[in-house]
Amino acid sequence: MNILVLLSLFASISCLSLGILVYSINRKSTLNKIFLLTSIATFIYSFTTFMMWTSNNFESALLWHKMGTIWPFFVALVLNLALVFTESNWLKNKLNYIILYLPAVSLWLIDLFTYLINGPPIMQSWGYNDVASGTWIYMLSTIWTALLPILAFVLCFKFYRKAKDSSQRQRRKFVTIGFAIPIAAFILTNMILRSFNVDIPNLGIVATFFFSIFVAFAIVKYDLFTFDAALAADNILSTMPDSLILADMKAEILKVNEQLVNFVGYSEKELIGESITKLCSIKQENIFNKTLNELKEKKLIRNHELIFQTKSNETRNVLFSGSVVKSKTGRSIGLTCIIHDITEHKNIEARLVKAERLASIGELAGQIGHDLRNPLSGIKNSVYLLKKNSNRLTELERNKILETMNIAVEDSDRIVTSLVEYSSELILEPGHCTPKSLILNALSKIQVPDRINIVNQITDELKFYSDTRKIEKMLAHIIKNAMEAIPEKGDIQIISQTRDSNVEISVSDSGTGIPERILPKIFSPLVTTKAKGMGMNLALCKRIAEAHGGKITVESEVGKGTKFTIMLPTKTSITDFPQLG
Repeated sequence: MNILVLLSLFASISCLSLGILVYSINRKSTLNKIFLLTSIATFIYSFTTFMMWTSNNFESALLWHKMGTIWPFFVALVLNLALVFTESNWLKNKLNYIILYLPAVSLWLIDLFTYLINGPPIMQSWGYNDVASGTWIYMLSTIWTALLPILAFVLCFKFYRKAKDSSQRQRRKFVTIGFAIPIAAFILTNMILRSFNVDIPNLGIVATFFFSIFVAFAIVKYDLFTFDAALAADNILSTMPDSLILADMKAEILKVNEQLVNFVGYSEKELIGESITKLCSIKQENIFNKTLNELKEKKLIRNHELIFQTKSNETRNVLFSGSVVKSKTGRSIGLTCIIHDITEHKNIEARLVKAERLASIGELAGQIGHDLRNPLSGIKNSVYLLKKNSNRLTELERNKILETMNIAVEDSDRIVTSLVEYSSELILEPGHCTPKSLILNALSKIQVPDRINIVNQITDELKFYSDTRKIEKMLAHIIKNAMEAIPEKGDIQIISQTRDSNVEISVSDSGTGIPERILPKIFSPLVTTKAKGMGMNLALCKRIAEAHGGKITVESEVGKGTKFTIMLPTKTSITDFPQLG
Protein backbone atom coordinates (compact mmCIF):
# COMPACT_ATOMS: atom_id res chain seq x y z
CA MET A 1 0.00 0.00 0.00
CA ASN A 2 1.65 3.26 -1.17
CA ILE A 3 1.86 6.55 0.70
CA LEU A 4 -0.79 8.19 -1.52
CA VAL A 5 -3.36 5.58 -0.55
CA LEU A 6 -2.55 5.96 3.15
CA LEU A 7 -2.83 9.73 2.93
CA SER A 8 -6.22 9.36 1.24
CA LEU A 9 -7.47 7.14 4.06
CA PHE A 10 -6.04 9.43 6.72
CA ALA A 11 -7.61 12.54 5.11
CA SER A 12 -11.05 10.94 4.86
CA ILE A 13 -11.04 9.78 8.50
CA SER A 14 -9.71 13.17 9.70
CA CYS A 15 -12.42 15.07 7.88
CA LEU A 16 -15.19 12.82 9.23
CA SER A 17 -13.82 13.07 12.79
CA LEU A 18 -13.67 16.83 12.56
CA GLY A 19 -17.23 17.02 11.25
CA ILE A 20 -18.52 14.93 14.15
CA LEU A 21 -16.52 16.98 16.65
CA VAL A 22 -17.83 20.31 15.37
CA TYR A 23 -21.41 19.05 15.28
CA SER A 24 -21.18 17.70 18.83
CA ILE A 25 -20.08 21.12 20.10
CA ASN A 26 -23.28 22.78 18.89
CA ARG A 27 -25.96 20.66 17.26
CA LYS A 28 -28.31 23.59 16.65
CA SER A 29 -26.03 25.62 14.42
CA THR A 30 -26.88 25.44 10.72
CA LEU A 31 -23.22 25.97 9.88
CA ASN A 32 -22.21 23.00 12.01
CA LYS A 33 -24.86 20.80 10.41
CA ILE A 34 -23.73 21.65 6.87
CA PHE A 35 -20.11 21.14 7.88
CA LEU A 36 -20.99 17.66 9.21
CA LEU A 37 -22.80 16.75 5.96
CA THR A 38 -19.85 18.03 3.92
CA SER A 39 -17.49 15.97 6.06
CA ILE A 40 -19.62 12.84 5.61
CA ALA A 41 -19.78 13.35 1.83
CA THR A 42 -16.00 13.92 1.77
CA PHE A 43 -15.43 10.79 3.81
CA ILE A 44 -17.63 8.62 1.56
CA TYR A 45 -16.05 9.91 -1.65
CA SER A 46 -12.51 9.65 -0.27
CA PHE A 47 -13.04 6.25 1.30
CA THR A 48 -14.65 4.73 -1.81
CA THR A 49 -11.76 6.11 -3.88
CA PHE A 50 -9.31 4.59 -1.40
CA MET A 51 -11.11 1.24 -1.66
CA MET A 52 -11.14 1.45 -5.48
CA TRP A 53 -7.40 2.15 -5.54
CA THR A 54 -6.72 -0.86 -3.32
CA SER A 55 -9.11 -3.28 -5.07
CA ASN A 56 -7.65 -6.62 -6.22
CA ASN A 57 -9.93 -7.05 -9.22
CA PHE A 58 -12.08 -5.12 -11.66
CA GLU A 59 -15.43 -6.17 -10.16
CA SER A 60 -14.47 -4.85 -6.72
CA ALA A 61 -13.05 -1.65 -8.21
CA LEU A 62 -16.25 -1.09 -10.22
CA LEU A 63 -18.39 -1.56 -7.11
CA TRP A 64 -16.44 1.06 -5.14
CA HIS A 65 -16.37 3.33 -8.18
CA LYS A 66 -20.20 3.30 -8.36
CA MET A 67 -20.45 3.88 -4.60
CA GLY A 68 -18.25 6.93 -5.07
CA THR A 69 -20.69 8.54 -7.48
CA ILE A 70 -21.87 10.59 -4.50
CA TRP A 71 -19.23 13.17 -5.50
CA PRO A 72 -21.81 15.70 -6.94
CA PHE A 73 -23.31 16.09 -3.46
CA PHE A 74 -19.87 16.88 -2.06
CA VAL A 75 -19.50 19.63 -4.68
CA ALA A 76 -22.93 21.10 -3.88
CA LEU A 77 -22.28 20.91 -0.13
CA VAL A 78 -18.99 22.81 -0.51
CA LEU A 79 -20.87 25.74 -2.03
CA ASN A 80 -23.68 25.36 0.54
CA LEU A 81 -21.11 25.50 3.35
CA ALA A 82 -19.53 28.62 1.86
CA LEU A 83 -22.94 30.31 1.52
CA VAL A 84 -23.78 29.60 5.16
CA PHE A 85 -20.33 30.62 6.39
CA THR A 86 -20.48 33.93 4.50
CA GLU A 87 -24.00 34.58 5.83
CA SER A 88 -25.42 34.84 2.32
CA ASN A 89 -29.10 35.73 1.92
CA TRP A 90 -29.33 33.55 -1.19
CA LEU A 91 -30.27 30.42 0.76
CA LYS A 92 -33.15 32.18 2.55
CA ASN A 93 -35.23 31.49 -0.53
CA LYS A 94 -36.03 27.77 -0.27
CA LEU A 95 -36.37 27.46 -4.05
CA ASN A 96 -32.64 28.11 -4.39
CA TYR A 97 -31.94 24.76 -2.74
CA ILE A 98 -33.51 23.14 -5.81
CA ILE A 99 -31.17 25.15 -8.06
CA LEU A 100 -28.22 24.00 -5.93
CA TYR A 101 -29.02 20.32 -5.45
CA LEU A 102 -31.07 19.30 -8.52
CA PRO A 103 -27.95 19.17 -10.78
CA ALA A 104 -26.18 17.13 -8.07
CA VAL A 105 -29.01 14.58 -8.02
CA SER A 106 -29.05 14.41 -11.84
CA LEU A 107 -25.28 13.94 -12.18
CA TRP A 108 -25.28 11.32 -9.38
CA LEU A 109 -27.97 9.26 -11.15
CA ILE A 110 -26.22 9.55 -14.52
CA ASP A 111 -22.84 8.51 -13.10
CA LEU A 112 -24.43 5.71 -11.05
CA PHE A 113 -26.29 4.00 -13.87
CA THR A 114 -24.25 4.93 -16.97
CA TYR A 115 -20.67 5.54 -18.14
CA LEU A 116 -21.52 8.93 -19.69
CA ILE A 117 -19.44 10.86 -17.13
CA ASN A 118 -16.81 8.41 -15.87
CA GLY A 119 -15.85 5.26 -17.69
CA PRO A 120 -15.12 1.90 -16.02
CA PRO A 121 -12.04 1.90 -13.77
CA ILE A 122 -8.74 0.77 -15.26
CA MET A 123 -5.53 -0.29 -13.58
CA GLN A 124 -3.00 2.51 -13.07
CA SER A 125 0.38 2.54 -11.33
CA TRP A 126 -1.29 3.51 -8.04
CA GLY A 127 -4.29 1.15 -8.44
CA TYR A 128 -7.64 1.08 -10.16
CA ASN A 129 -8.83 4.52 -11.23
CA ASP A 130 -11.85 5.78 -13.18
CA VAL A 131 -11.33 7.52 -16.53
CA ALA A 132 -13.06 10.40 -18.30
CA SER A 133 -15.73 9.42 -20.83
CA GLY A 134 -15.12 12.45 -23.03
CA THR A 135 -18.84 12.88 -23.78
CA TRP A 136 -20.66 16.21 -23.78
CA ILE A 137 -22.30 15.25 -20.48
CA TYR A 138 -18.81 14.73 -19.04
CA MET A 139 -17.81 18.21 -20.24
CA LEU A 140 -20.97 19.71 -18.74
CA SER A 141 -20.37 17.97 -15.40
CA THR A 142 -16.74 19.13 -15.43
CA ILE A 143 -17.77 22.75 -15.90
CA TRP A 144 -20.39 22.46 -13.11
CA THR A 145 -17.95 20.69 -10.78
CA ALA A 146 -15.31 23.37 -11.35
CA LEU A 147 -17.68 26.32 -11.18
CA LEU A 148 -19.23 25.58 -7.77
CA PRO A 149 -15.97 25.16 -5.77
CA ILE A 150 -14.47 28.25 -7.45
CA LEU A 151 -17.58 30.22 -6.56
CA ALA A 152 -17.32 28.93 -2.96
CA PHE A 153 -13.72 30.10 -2.77
CA VAL A 154 -14.59 33.53 -4.23
CA LEU A 155 -17.37 33.98 -1.66
CA CYS A 156 -15.02 33.10 1.20
CA PHE A 157 -12.28 35.34 -0.14
CA LYS A 158 -14.64 38.32 -0.48
CA PHE A 159 -15.96 37.60 3.01
CA TYR A 160 -12.38 37.61 4.27
CA ARG A 161 -11.71 40.99 2.59
CA LYS A 162 -14.75 42.49 4.35
CA ALA A 163 -13.51 41.53 7.84
CA LYS A 164 -13.15 44.58 10.08
CA ASP A 165 -11.04 43.41 13.01
CA SER A 166 -7.87 41.30 13.07
CA SER A 167 -9.46 38.34 14.86
CA GLN A 168 -12.23 38.22 12.30
CA ARG A 169 -9.73 38.44 9.42
CA GLN A 170 -7.62 35.59 10.84
CA ARG A 171 -10.68 33.39 11.29
CA ARG A 172 -11.89 33.97 7.74
CA LYS A 173 -8.39 33.67 6.29
CA PHE A 174 -7.84 30.14 7.64
CA VAL A 175 -11.22 28.97 6.40
CA THR A 176 -10.60 30.51 2.97
CA ILE A 177 -7.22 28.75 2.74
CA GLY A 178 -8.87 25.56 3.91
CA PHE A 179 -11.33 25.81 1.02
CA ALA A 180 -8.69 26.83 -1.51
CA ILE A 181 -6.22 23.91 -1.16
CA PRO A 182 -8.54 20.94 -1.90
CA ILE A 183 -10.46 22.92 -4.53
CA ALA A 184 -7.24 23.82 -6.38
CA ALA A 185 -5.89 20.26 -6.14
CA PHE A 186 -9.19 18.73 -7.25
CA ILE A 187 -9.57 21.03 -10.26
CA LEU A 188 -5.95 20.54 -11.31
CA THR A 189 -5.74 16.75 -11.08
CA ASN A 190 -9.28 15.59 -11.66
CA MET A 191 -10.32 18.06 -14.33
CA ILE A 192 -7.58 19.96 -16.09
CA LEU A 193 -4.88 17.22 -16.31
CA ARG A 194 -7.53 14.55 -16.79
CA SER A 195 -8.91 16.43 -19.81
CA PHE A 196 -5.43 16.13 -21.37
CA ASN A 197 -5.30 12.38 -20.58
CA VAL A 198 -2.48 12.89 -18.09
CA ASP A 199 -2.37 9.93 -15.75
CA ILE A 200 -2.22 11.33 -12.21
CA PRO A 201 -4.22 10.38 -9.10
CA ASN A 202 -6.95 12.64 -7.73
CA LEU A 203 -4.92 14.73 -5.27
CA GLY A 204 -8.04 16.69 -4.32
CA ILE A 205 -9.00 13.79 -2.06
CA VAL A 206 -5.67 13.88 -0.25
CA ALA A 207 -5.90 17.70 -0.06
CA THR A 208 -8.99 17.39 2.14
CA PHE A 209 -6.44 16.63 4.87
CA PHE A 210 -5.27 20.25 4.64
CA PHE A 211 -8.88 21.40 4.65
CA SER A 212 -9.28 19.54 7.95
CA ILE A 213 -6.13 21.04 9.43
CA PHE A 214 -6.95 24.66 8.59
CA VAL A 215 -10.58 24.50 9.65
CA ALA A 216 -9.64 22.60 12.83
CA PHE A 217 -7.10 25.29 13.65
CA ALA A 218 -9.77 27.97 13.12
CA ILE A 219 -12.15 26.08 15.40
CA VAL A 220 -9.66 25.57 18.21
CA LYS A 221 -8.15 29.04 18.16
CA TYR A 222 -11.07 31.25 17.17
CA ASP A 223 -14.16 29.20 18.14
CA LEU A 224 -15.44 29.59 14.62
CA PHE A 225 -18.40 27.27 14.87
CA THR A 226 -19.02 27.35 18.62
CA PHE A 227 -20.52 30.81 18.78
CA ASP A 228 -23.20 32.19 16.55
CA ALA A 229 -26.31 34.31 16.89
CA ALA A 230 -28.59 31.33 17.51
CA LEU A 231 -26.29 29.96 20.20
CA ALA A 232 -25.97 33.38 21.80
CA ALA A 233 -29.75 33.76 21.78
CA ASP A 234 -30.18 30.37 23.46
CA ASN A 235 -27.64 31.31 26.12
CA ILE A 236 -29.42 34.59 26.77
CA LEU A 237 -32.78 32.82 27.05
CA SER A 238 -31.41 30.27 29.50
CA THR A 239 -29.55 32.76 31.71
CA MET A 240 -31.85 35.81 31.74
CA PRO A 241 -33.51 36.27 35.15
CA ASP A 242 -36.94 37.14 33.75
CA SER A 243 -39.46 34.82 32.12
CA LEU A 244 -39.72 34.99 28.33
CA ILE A 245 -42.42 33.95 25.87
CA LEU A 246 -42.16 33.85 22.07
CA ALA A 247 -45.59 33.69 20.45
CA ASP A 248 -47.19 34.09 17.04
CA MET A 249 -49.50 36.97 16.20
CA LYS A 250 -52.47 34.96 17.52
CA ALA A 251 -50.70 34.95 20.93
CA GLU A 252 -50.14 31.19 20.74
CA ILE A 253 -46.96 30.22 22.57
CA LEU A 254 -44.08 28.99 20.38
CA LYS A 255 -41.20 28.97 22.85
CA VAL A 256 -40.58 29.67 26.53
CA ASN A 257 -37.46 29.77 28.66
CA GLU A 258 -36.76 27.72 31.77
CA GLN A 259 -37.46 30.67 34.07
CA LEU A 260 -41.09 30.82 32.90
CA VAL A 261 -41.52 27.07 33.40
CA ASN A 262 -40.23 27.40 36.97
CA PHE A 263 -42.36 30.50 37.56
CA VAL A 264 -45.77 29.22 36.45
CA GLY A 265 -45.32 25.52 37.25
CA TYR A 266 -46.40 24.29 33.79
CA SER A 267 -44.05 22.15 31.71
CA GLU A 268 -42.89 23.44 28.34
CA LYS A 269 -45.09 20.86 26.57
CA GLU A 270 -48.14 22.12 28.48
CA LEU A 271 -47.46 25.69 27.30
CA ILE A 272 -46.44 25.26 23.65
CA GLY A 273 -49.43 25.85 21.38
CA GLU A 274 -51.53 27.40 24.16
CA SER A 275 -52.65 31.03 24.27
CA ILE A 276 -50.66 33.38 26.50
CA THR A 277 -53.94 34.15 28.28
CA LYS A 278 -53.64 30.70 29.87
CA LEU A 279 -51.20 32.31 32.32
CA CYS A 280 -53.26 35.31 33.42
CA SER A 281 -55.72 35.41 36.28
CA ILE A 282 -59.22 34.46 35.11
CA LYS A 283 -60.62 37.69 36.52
CA GLN A 284 -58.03 39.70 34.58
CA GLU A 285 -58.56 38.03 31.21
CA ASN A 286 -60.24 41.12 29.73
CA ILE A 287 -57.37 43.35 30.89
CA PHE A 288 -54.82 40.92 29.47
CA ASN A 289 -56.57 40.79 26.10
CA LYS A 290 -56.56 44.60 26.03
CA THR A 291 -52.85 44.56 26.83
CA LEU A 292 -52.16 42.12 23.95
CA ASN A 293 -54.23 44.23 21.56
CA GLU A 294 -52.30 47.32 22.65
CA LEU A 295 -49.04 45.44 22.03
CA LYS A 296 -50.12 44.48 18.50
CA GLU A 297 -51.24 48.05 17.79
CA LYS A 298 -48.33 49.99 19.32
CA LYS A 299 -45.67 47.30 18.54
CA LEU A 300 -44.01 47.96 21.92
CA ILE A 301 -45.27 48.15 25.50
CA ARG A 302 -43.38 48.32 28.79
CA ASN A 303 -44.15 47.45 32.40
CA HIS A 304 -47.89 46.80 32.34
CA GLU A 305 -48.84 45.55 35.79
CA LEU A 306 -50.85 42.32 35.57
CA ILE A 307 -51.75 39.33 37.72
CA PHE A 308 -50.64 35.87 36.56
CA GLN A 309 -51.97 32.60 37.90
CA THR A 310 -49.70 29.57 38.33
CA LYS A 311 -50.62 25.95 37.79
CA SER A 312 -51.23 25.64 41.54
CA ASN A 313 -53.68 28.61 41.34
CA GLU A 314 -51.28 30.95 43.14
CA THR A 315 -51.61 34.56 41.98
CA ARG A 316 -48.45 36.52 41.18
CA ASN A 317 -47.99 40.21 40.42
CA VAL A 318 -45.93 40.79 37.28
CA LEU A 319 -44.70 43.56 35.02
CA PHE A 320 -45.50 42.61 31.41
CA SER A 321 -43.43 44.05 28.56
CA GLY A 322 -43.52 43.05 24.92
CA SER A 323 -42.58 43.88 21.36
CA VAL A 324 -43.74 42.79 17.92
CA VAL A 325 -41.21 40.84 15.86
CA LYS A 326 -41.10 41.86 12.21
CA SER A 327 -39.80 40.09 9.13
CA LYS A 328 -37.31 41.76 6.79
CA THR A 329 -40.26 42.82 4.63
CA GLY A 330 -41.80 44.64 7.62
CA ARG A 331 -44.61 42.13 8.23
CA SER A 332 -45.51 41.41 11.87
CA ILE A 333 -44.73 37.74 12.46
CA GLY A 334 -44.68 37.25 16.22
CA LEU A 335 -44.57 38.56 19.78
CA THR A 336 -41.72 38.66 22.30
CA CYS A 337 -42.99 38.95 25.88
CA ILE A 338 -40.94 39.53 29.04
CA ILE A 339 -42.54 38.79 32.41
CA HIS A 340 -40.91 40.25 35.52
CA ASP A 341 -42.16 38.88 38.84
CA ILE A 342 -42.81 41.72 41.29
CA THR A 343 -44.87 39.77 43.84
CA GLU A 344 -42.24 39.95 46.54
CA HIS A 345 -41.55 43.57 45.67
CA LYS A 346 -45.25 44.37 46.04
CA ASN A 347 -45.39 42.55 49.38
CA ILE A 348 -42.34 44.43 50.65
CA GLU A 349 -43.76 47.68 49.33
CA ALA A 350 -47.06 47.02 51.12
CA ARG A 351 -45.22 46.21 54.35
CA LEU A 352 -43.11 49.36 54.01
CA VAL A 353 -46.19 51.50 53.39
CA LYS A 354 -47.87 49.96 56.40
CA ALA A 355 -44.73 50.42 58.51
CA GLU A 356 -44.47 54.01 57.33
CA ARG A 357 -48.10 54.57 58.20
CA LEU A 358 -47.63 53.02 61.64
CA ALA A 359 -44.55 55.18 62.17
CA SER A 360 -46.66 58.18 61.21
CA ILE A 361 -49.31 57.07 63.68
CA GLY A 362 -46.67 56.98 66.41
CA GLU A 363 -45.65 60.46 65.39
CA LEU A 364 -49.30 61.45 65.47
CA ALA A 365 -49.66 60.43 69.08
CA GLY A 366 -47.89 63.56 70.28
CA GLN A 367 -49.82 65.74 67.87
CA ILE A 368 -53.12 64.18 68.90
CA GLY A 369 -52.34 64.84 72.56
CA HIS A 370 -51.69 68.47 71.73
CA ASP A 371 -54.72 68.88 69.46
CA LEU A 372 -57.14 67.10 71.78
CA ARG A 373 -56.07 69.23 74.74
CA ASN A 374 -57.68 72.32 73.23
CA PRO A 375 -61.20 70.89 72.71
CA LEU A 376 -60.98 68.94 75.97
CA SER A 377 -60.01 72.14 77.80
CA GLY A 378 -62.96 73.89 76.20
CA ILE A 379 -65.31 71.11 77.33
CA LYS A 380 -63.81 71.12 80.84
CA ASN A 381 -64.16 74.91 81.22
CA SER A 382 -67.72 74.81 79.89
CA VAL A 383 -68.67 72.09 82.38
CA TYR A 384 -67.10 74.12 85.20
CA LEU A 385 -69.10 77.23 84.24
CA LEU A 386 -72.33 75.26 84.05
CA LYS A 387 -71.73 73.76 87.49
CA LYS A 388 -70.54 76.96 89.12
CA ASN A 389 -73.03 79.42 87.70
CA SER A 390 -75.88 77.17 86.68
CA ASN A 391 -78.55 79.20 88.47
CA ARG A 392 -77.24 82.62 87.45
CA LEU A 393 -76.76 81.92 83.69
CA THR A 394 -79.23 83.32 81.24
CA GLU A 395 -80.63 81.13 78.49
CA LEU A 396 -78.43 82.88 75.93
CA GLU A 397 -75.27 82.34 78.03
CA ARG A 398 -76.15 78.69 78.63
CA ASN A 399 -76.68 78.07 74.89
CA LYS A 400 -73.37 79.77 74.10
CA ILE A 401 -71.53 77.47 76.54
CA LEU A 402 -73.27 74.41 75.07
CA GLU A 403 -72.32 75.54 71.54
CA THR A 404 -68.69 75.83 72.67
CA MET A 405 -68.89 72.29 74.02
CA ASN A 406 -70.46 71.05 70.79
CA ILE A 407 -67.68 72.62 68.69
CA ALA A 408 -65.07 71.06 70.97
CA VAL A 409 -66.71 67.63 70.59
CA GLU A 410 -66.79 68.03 66.78
CA ASP A 411 -63.11 68.99 66.76
CA SER A 412 -62.29 65.93 68.87
CA ASP A 413 -64.34 63.71 66.59
CA ARG A 414 -62.59 65.15 63.54
CA ILE A 415 -59.17 64.41 65.04
CA VAL A 416 -60.09 60.84 65.98
CA THR A 417 -61.79 60.21 62.61
CA SER A 418 -58.70 61.44 60.71
CA LEU A 419 -56.49 59.12 62.71
CA VAL A 420 -58.78 56.10 62.22
CA GLU A 421 -59.16 56.71 58.48
CA TYR A 422 -55.42 57.08 57.95
CA SER A 423 -54.45 54.04 60.06
CA SER A 424 -57.16 51.65 58.77
CA GLU A 425 -56.77 49.31 55.81
CA LEU A 426 -58.23 50.88 52.69
CA ILE A 427 -60.73 48.44 51.16
CA LEU A 428 -62.32 49.58 47.90
CA GLU A 429 -65.99 49.07 47.09
CA PRO A 430 -66.13 49.88 43.36
CA GLY A 431 -69.22 51.12 41.61
CA HIS A 432 -70.20 52.65 38.28
CA CYS A 433 -69.53 56.38 37.88
CA THR A 434 -68.60 59.20 35.51
CA PRO A 435 -66.32 62.23 36.09
CA LYS A 436 -69.42 64.45 36.01
CA SER A 437 -71.30 62.42 38.64
CA LEU A 438 -68.26 62.32 40.93
CA ILE A 439 -67.87 66.11 40.94
CA LEU A 440 -71.60 66.84 41.32
CA ASN A 441 -71.88 64.47 44.28
CA ALA A 442 -68.71 65.90 45.87
CA LEU A 443 -70.04 69.47 45.50
CA SER A 444 -73.35 68.43 47.07
CA LYS A 445 -71.47 67.55 50.27
CA ILE A 446 -69.89 71.03 50.51
CA GLN A 447 -71.39 74.34 51.56
CA VAL A 448 -69.90 76.83 49.14
CA PRO A 449 -69.73 80.41 50.50
CA ASP A 450 -70.97 83.31 48.35
CA ARG A 451 -67.46 84.71 47.98
CA ILE A 452 -66.36 81.58 46.04
CA ASN A 453 -67.28 81.06 42.40
CA ILE A 454 -67.19 77.38 41.35
CA VAL A 455 -66.52 77.00 37.61
CA ASN A 456 -67.49 73.38 36.91
CA GLN A 457 -66.40 72.58 33.35
CA ILE A 458 -66.80 68.81 33.66
CA THR A 459 -69.25 67.38 31.15
CA ASP A 460 -67.47 64.06 30.61
CA GLU A 461 -69.86 61.11 30.80
CA LEU A 462 -67.14 58.46 30.39
CA LYS A 463 -68.28 55.42 32.39
CA PHE A 464 -65.79 53.58 34.57
CA TYR A 465 -65.52 51.86 37.95
CA SER A 466 -64.18 53.36 41.18
CA ASP A 467 -65.03 53.50 44.87
CA THR A 468 -67.38 56.44 44.34
CA ARG A 469 -67.78 57.21 48.06
CA LYS A 470 -64.03 57.50 48.62
CA ILE A 471 -63.34 59.40 45.38
CA GLU A 472 -66.15 61.88 46.15
CA LYS A 473 -64.76 62.33 49.67
CA MET A 474 -61.28 62.93 48.21
CA LEU A 475 -62.65 65.54 45.78
CA ALA A 476 -64.62 67.20 48.58
CA HIS A 477 -61.45 67.50 50.70
CA ILE A 478 -59.54 69.08 47.81
CA ILE A 479 -62.35 71.54 46.98
CA LYS A 480 -62.64 72.50 50.68
CA ASN A 481 -58.88 73.09 50.81
CA ALA A 482 -59.19 75.27 47.72
CA MET A 483 -61.97 77.34 49.33
CA GLU A 484 -59.96 77.77 52.54
CA ALA A 485 -56.92 78.90 50.49
CA ILE A 486 -58.91 81.85 49.10
CA PRO A 487 -58.98 84.60 51.76
CA GLU A 488 -61.59 86.79 50.11
CA LYS A 489 -63.34 86.44 46.76
CA GLY A 490 -62.00 83.99 44.21
CA ASP A 491 -62.62 81.23 41.66
CA ILE A 492 -62.27 77.45 41.76
CA GLN A 493 -62.08 75.83 38.36
CA ILE A 494 -62.77 72.10 37.92
CA ILE A 495 -61.78 70.43 34.62
CA SER A 496 -61.56 66.82 33.44
CA GLN A 497 -59.97 65.20 30.40
CA THR A 498 -59.34 61.66 29.17
CA ARG A 499 -55.72 60.82 28.38
CA ASP A 500 -54.78 57.35 27.11
CA SER A 501 -56.62 54.98 29.47
CA ASN A 502 -56.85 57.48 32.35
CA VAL A 503 -59.23 60.24 33.40
CA GLU A 504 -57.68 63.39 34.88
CA ILE A 505 -59.64 65.72 37.15
CA SER A 506 -57.99 69.02 38.10
CA VAL A 507 -59.09 71.50 40.76
CA SER A 508 -57.49 74.97 40.47
CA ASP A 509 -57.94 77.88 42.87
CA SER A 510 -56.95 81.54 42.86
CA GLY A 511 -55.80 81.43 46.48
CA THR A 512 -52.61 82.28 48.31
CA GLY A 513 -50.66 79.23 47.08
CA ILE A 514 -48.47 76.79 49.00
CA PRO A 515 -45.02 77.86 50.24
CA GLU A 516 -42.19 76.27 48.29
CA ARG A 517 -40.67 74.66 51.41
CA ILE A 518 -43.92 72.79 52.14
CA LEU A 519 -44.81 71.76 48.56
CA PRO A 520 -42.56 68.61 48.32
CA LYS A 521 -44.10 67.11 51.51
CA ILE A 522 -47.68 68.38 51.16
CA PHE A 523 -49.10 64.82 50.96
CA SER A 524 -47.34 63.66 54.12
CA PRO A 525 -49.32 63.44 57.39
CA LEU A 526 -48.89 66.27 59.90
CA VAL A 527 -48.02 68.71 57.11
CA THR A 528 -50.46 71.62 56.85
CA THR A 529 -50.49 75.36 56.06
CA LYS A 530 -53.45 75.96 58.41
CA ALA A 531 -53.24 77.19 61.97
CA LYS A 532 -55.82 74.58 62.96
CA GLY A 533 -55.68 70.97 61.73
CA MET A 534 -53.49 67.88 61.66
CA GLY A 535 -52.68 67.77 57.94
CA MET A 536 -54.26 64.34 57.42
CA ASN A 537 -56.71 65.04 54.59
CA LEU A 538 -54.21 65.27 51.73
CA ALA A 539 -52.32 62.23 53.03
CA LEU A 540 -55.62 60.32 52.95
CA CYS A 541 -56.38 61.66 49.43
CA LYS A 542 -53.02 60.30 48.25
CA ARG A 543 -53.85 56.85 49.71
CA ILE A 544 -57.25 56.79 47.99
CA ALA A 545 -55.81 57.75 44.58
CA GLU A 546 -53.00 55.17 44.80
CA ALA A 547 -55.40 52.45 45.96
CA HIS A 548 -57.22 52.93 42.63
CA GLY A 549 -53.93 52.61 40.72
CA GLY A 550 -53.84 56.36 40.11
CA LYS A 551 -52.00 59.32 41.57
CA ILE A 552 -52.45 62.88 42.75
CA THR A 553 -50.09 65.75 41.97
CA VAL A 554 -49.92 69.42 42.89
CA GLU A 555 -48.65 72.61 41.24
CA SER A 556 -48.60 75.87 43.17
CA GLU A 557 -47.23 79.39 43.08
CA VAL A 558 -47.38 81.67 46.09
CA GLY A 559 -49.79 84.55 45.51
CA LYS A 560 -51.29 83.03 42.34
CA GLY A 561 -52.96 79.79 43.40
CA THR A 562 -52.77 76.01 43.46
CA LYS A 563 -53.78 73.21 41.12
CA PHE A 564 -54.40 69.63 42.27
CA THR A 565 -54.62 66.95 39.55
CA ILE A 566 -56.09 63.51 40.20
CA MET A 567 -55.33 60.79 37.66
CA LEU A 568 -57.51 57.66 37.79
CA PRO A 569 -57.32 54.64 35.44
CA THR A 570 -60.62 54.12 33.63
CA LYS A 571 -61.28 50.58 34.84
CA THR A 572 -64.20 49.08 32.94
CA SER A 573 -64.84 46.09 35.19
CA ILE A 574 -64.99 45.38 38.92
CA THR A 575 -62.50 42.54 38.35
CA ASP A 576 -59.92 45.13 37.29
CA PHE A 577 -59.36 45.90 40.96
CA PRO A 578 -56.45 43.84 42.42
CA GLN A 579 -58.25 43.42 45.75
CA LEU A 580 -61.17 41.79 43.94
CA GLY A 581 -59.12 39.91 41.35
